[in-house]
Amino acid sequence: MIESQMQTKISSFFKSAENDDEDDDLSFWEKQEDDIINTYSRTRPNPNAVSSPSNTQTQRPNNTTYAQFHLDFGQSDFLLRACPTCGMNFTPGDPHDDKSHTQFHKSFTHGIQFRGWTQETVIPLPTLQSGRILVVSETAPSSHRKKAQEVVRMMEIELGSEWILHHLCKVYLFVSLHRIVGCLVAEPIKEAFKVVSASLDSVKKRKVKPCSTTLQFGNVIFQRELQKKVASVTHSERMEGALFCHSEPTAAACGIRAIWVTPSNRRKGIATQLLDAVRVRKSFCTGLELEHSQLAFSQPTSAGKALATSYTGTGSFLAY
Repeated sequence: MIESQMQTKISSFFKSAENDDEDDDLSFWEKQEDDIINTYSRTRPNPNAVSSPSNTQTQRPNNTTYAQFHLDFGQSDFLLRACPTCGMNFTPGDPHDDKSHTQFHKSFTHGIQFRGWTQETVIPLPTLQSGRILVVSETAPSSHRKKAQEVVRMMEIELGSEWILHHLCKVYLFVSLHRIVGCLVAEPIKEAFKVVSASLDSVKKRKVKPCSTTLQFGNVIFQRELQKKVASVTHSERMEGALFCHSEPTAAACGIRAIWVTPSNRRKGIATQLLDAVRVRKSFCTGLELEHSQLAFSQPTSAGKALATSYTGTGSFLAY
C-alpha cells in the first residue's frame, strides 16, 4: 500500500495533465509528412537581350587624376644623387629635396649659422684679427653643447662618425660673420709617441722612357693611339701616408682629437688660430700655457699631417 502511494506521488511529480496535451500535439506534427512548395518560377534567359555597359564595366570616379613624376630611361640618378661636396643624398627635380640640399650644402661649405649666446666663453687671442673663438666644455649649458654636437656631426661627413666627441673633450668653435667656420676637439692625455720623420726627397720617382707614336712603312705613316695606364706604386710611395712612431712614449698634455674647417674658408689660417687658442693660458689647462711640443695629434689625414708638421716646425711631431 505504501509503495503504490509513493509511486503515484512520484509519477504525478514528473508528469502533469498539461504535459499530456503537449505530447499529443508534438506527436501529431511528427506524424505529418513535410511538403516542399515552390513560391517562385525560374525564367529562361532571353538570347536576344543586350547587356548594358553599366552592368559589365566598372565605372571610375570622375574626380580621379593621375600625374607622372619621373621617366625611367635607365639613368643613374633616377632616385637619389649624392652631392660630391657635402655628401647629401637628394632627388634632383624634387622642390623639397632641392631646397633641403641647398641649405645643407651652404652650411657645409660656408659654416653653420650662429646667432651667438648671452654668456659666451671667448678665448682672448692677440693674433686674431677678425671673428672670435669660443670654447664649449662638458659643464657648459645644454644649448651650447647641442650646438657643438651639431658642428661635430658636420665634421663627421669628412672625418668619419662616432669617434670624435666624448665627455672629456673641449670643443673650440671659430665664429666669423655669424657662422661657425672651424672646429677643434681636444682631450687631455698623458703621453704620446714621436713620429719618425721621413723626407719626401728620399722617395725615388720612376722615370718613364719616351716611346714613339708613329709607325712608318715606306711612304705609309701610321699614328699610334696612346692609352694612359696607372703607374705601379712602389713600396715607399704606398707607405707615404702612414705614420711610423718610436716605441718609447713621450710626455704630452693635450691631444688634438680632430680639427676641421669649412671648404670655403680653408687656407686662411683658421686651423692655426684654433691651435693657438688651445695653448693659451686658462684655455685647456688652467694656469698653464702649453708649448708646441706638448700637443699631440690623433689619426691625422694627409692634410692634418701637413698641418702638424707646419705648426710644430718638425716632421717628428707627437701622435697618439
